[in-house]
Parts: sequence; structure tokens; C-alpha cells
Amino acid sequence: MSDALVFPDTKSALFDLIDGTTHVGVIVHAFTWLPADDYGILKGPFPIAHLYGSGGNRGFVDRVDRRTIEVYAPGQQALEVLESITAAICGENIDTPSGFLDSIESDAVPDDVPYQSDTLNKAVATFLVTSRPI
Repeated sequence: MSDALVFPDTKSALFDLIDGTTHVGVIVHAFTWLPADDYGILKGPFPIAHLYGSGGNRGFVDRVDRRTIEVYAPGQQALEVLESITAAICGENIDTPSGFLDSIESDAVPDDVPYQSDTLNKAVATFLVTSRPI
């Protein structure tokens, strides 16, 4: 029998920190899967924060998950909301309903990225989320 280490679900922890919070005067809705209509078109209400994993590594005591956050919103609001989210979530000793996180730090700062839409813009940032076994 092996003793497997169980780490907090960092995607769920980020969801807890972001969903329903207010940034630059608007309520942000977080998703782990993008909401779309029957035609595959992204549906709101906007802004939407899309959370997903993009690798990471495990040390002797802790684990560092690389998590990406994409924000979809009209115009400059996408980048402004993501900048606000970044300021709100980064730090140390963060307790969430999904588990305790040692730290969240920015790996790639928020930036606008190309997105093919007449009405929405997209901003992306990557974070390093450090946790220890539960």
C-alpha cells in the first residue's frame, strides 16, 4: 500500500477567490469551461474569467501548479479586470474553501492577446500556485 500525497485543487481555490467578486466596478464570473451557445459563441454575462491548468512541478515538500486565467470582456475592460484580479489574488498564506495555498505569484503578467471578436477582448496571465499536501 502506498501513501499518496493529496494536494489542494488549486483551480478550485482560484475559482473560490475570483467567482462573484467585483473588479473595476463589475462582477466577475469564473468558469473552468467556457460557456457557449449552440453555435459555439461565447456567452456572458461579461466579464468572464476562464481558469485552467498549464503544467507545474512537484518538489520534495510542496507542489507548484501553473494556472492560467483568461478574461473576456468588452474593450479595455478585459485587461483592467485581469490586472485587478492579479492584485487581489497574489500573496501568501491564502485560505480558501477548496484548501490552503502557500502562495500565488504572477508568472506571466496580464496582457492583451489576439481574440477574433467584434465585441470582446481577451487578456491572459499565468500564475504559480504553491501548496503542500493536505
